[in-house]
Amino acid sequence: MKKTFLVSVLFLLLTSILSADAIFLFQNKLPVHVETIKNQGSFYINVEELTKYDSMIINKTSRVIYIIYKKDVLEISLNDFYSKINFINKYDNSVILINNKTYIREDVLSYFLNLDYFKSLEDIFFYSDLPKIVDLKVSTNEISAVFDTYLDHSSITFTQISNTNEYLLTMKPMSQLLIAPSNVNYSYSNNTVYLKFKSDFLYDVNIQGKNLKVTVKNEPISRSDGLFANISQKKDFQYSEKVEEINGEKIKIYQLVVDPKKYDIKVDLNNLGVSYDVNKFLKEKNPLFSINASFFDTQTLQPIGNIMSDGELLHLSSYSRPALIITEDNRIDIDYVKLEFLISIEDLLFWVKSINSNWKGDVKLYTHHYKGNILETEKDYLFFLFNSDNELIAKRKAYPAENEKLLLIDKKYEKYVTNISLGSKMELTLNKSENLIENPILLLEGGPILINDEYSQEFLDAEKRSYSNGIIYSKSPRTVVAIDDKNMLVLMVIEGYDNPEIGLTYDETKNLLLKLGNYKKAMLLDGGSSSIVYYNGEIQNYKNGKTRTNIPVLLSVYEK
Repeated sequence: MKKTFLVSVLFLLLTSILSADAIFLFQNKLPVHVETIKNQGSFYINVEELTKYDSMIINKTSRVIYIIYKKDVLEISLNDFYSKINFINKYDNSVILINNKTYIREDVLSYFLNLDYFKSLEDIFFYSDLPKIVDLKVSTNEISAVFDTYLDHSSITFTQISNTNEYLLTMKPMSQLLIAPSNVNYSYSNNTVYLKFKSDFLYDVNIQGKNLKVTVKNEPISRSDGLFANISQKKDFQYSEKVEEINGEKIKIYQLVVDPKKYDIKVDLNNLGVSYDVNKFLKEKNPLFSINASFFDTQTLQPIGNIMSDGELLHLSSYSRPALIITEDNRIDIDYVKLEFLISIEDLLFWVKSINSNWKGDVKLYTHHYKGNILETEKDYLFFLFNSDNELIAKRKAYPAENEKLLLIDKKYEKYVTNISLGSKMELTLNKSENLIENPILLLEGGPILINDEYSQEFLDAEKRSYSNGIIYSKSPRTVVAIDDKNMLVLMVIEGYDNPEIGLTYDETKNLLLKLGNYKKAMLLDGGSSSIVYYNGEIQNYKNGKTRTNIPVLLSVYEK
């Protein structure tokens, strides 16, 4: 049994490790590449290859490696997998051993070599000073840039991002420009320079040393491939932008196809209960990809529907809507689910009607995820504050800190709760409907359903009629979540091509999905001015003055 467990753990570790690349940038010589692996979002650099970076002494025994560089010593334990710098600063779990190779975690190496670093999806860059653009010229025939640092090809990305012949030039890691050219759309985020411009020509990209040239090929772009442009075509993470025609109108589609087994799918709450700019929030969270999610009350910013993420019930309300579901074994589904949240204290059983919401209810719960004002008063409710161990620590109104819970019970039940005292334990039970076999780690209610062969057309028509005319019949931007025939999760935002403020009706959205591909299930999320898609550090479909800035709930993708 122990052997089986050990093998299983080793297998899980190995399958979560990806090959990557560490690139050391210099101002006086060409970049140096060092073999690197990636595990749980962190990069680990091959210790034996560090001499490529600079001269250093490496002494290895069966139990420890000592690296001497300048006046500093890095100690690497091969048995306990920790490292120390100058025998003082200890970093636990910072060492990985695979195939007789030793790898050290990024933060330890950065501190030891006195270097800063920048991480992308597949690469990590180390440098003493953040590279700068010392000269930048943009003309119709050429973009030329001179840097103070020798850059690697991985630092530069040049992509046609839509059929409007718009290009995106990305340079990373890079300092912010003090003065940007007026003839390109310049933006800056996360040590990355973005230059957007339009052209009807193809381009050659050439980087040599400290010089970059993007030169026109003097031939127009061929349109024979149709109105389609891929931006990222990784096997398990495919982002694209494309244009389709439906009923004679051009529609732009922003789409991500992602494997939920390989990436973390999470629900992000944007400071629930208060107004907070969604663009600022997304830049702080910096997911790989994100779209708007739940419907919500535009006045109070309260979500409509139940929400779970990372196995925690974040929001509970009385609405019954279809939901995106991801289970513990990473299976995905779109279906109706019934949840019942019960709390037991001192042999008393309470049915919780609301979590992190100002919706009315006899029994309510608030957690640290709720950032707004708790409007209920001690005139109407009894308040019980529980710590992370679900032990009662206070009987008063208070705003819960992280992992704390504030339970509210209507005062009409006061005579039944006299036995509840400090130290009383609270037990939580989540009952779910029978169609939910596995425990969900994510649940996000939306609707209405667009595609689901498990339901009759009569049922889908009846469900459709239960929503407002605006949701069904207006030609609005749409946000859609779907499951394709390969069990990949598909997230998309659909809006008008010539006028992004318009979009599709419910029926047109359904017909478009049937035209695009083999989808087993699909449903709408909130749409209209709330429809946003965040990718590559930016809201890709931002419409100045037309995009809603306060969006409380987002569906996001992160690296595992």
